[in-house]
Amino acid sequence: MYKNINLQFLISYVGFLPYLIVIIDKYFLKQIDVKILESFSIYYSIIILVFIGAINWDLNKKISKKMVLYGFLPSFFSVFIIIIYLYNFNVFILLISYLLLQLFLDYFIIYKKNNHKNAYYFLRLPLTTLIVLSLIIIQ
Repeated sequence: MYKNINLQFLISYVGFLPYLIVIIDKYFLKQIDVKILESFSIYYSIIILVFIGAINWDLNKKISKKMVLYGFLPSFFSVFIIIIYLYNFNVFILLISYLLLQLFLDYFIIYKKNNHKNAYYFLRLPLTTLIVLSLIIIQ
């Protein structure tokens, strides 16, 4: 039974648990200040954005300049989000928009051409959808 479990998929889905904890606390337990929950959600989402961009880099082989730039953009966007968030702007809409844009572009730039469509349909698409819905609920 355990031989059929993909550890990367499992860890990826476990990474969604912090969003569930934030939602449960915000709407039911009310133990943590709402501002802290929102800030945590934003920073945690930024970590995910940067991670998704970084997985597009393969350091063992030379990749195109387009892919290097594409992998770097989430980090650049994340710094921008942090700066405007520190100036008290509501960044949820920007964050949600970028997650959806990244999902859309990933399909056409990375997954459409290769044989890893299962990763897109069973990991990337459902998790990004859950994250976006969670951010909408948390907001």
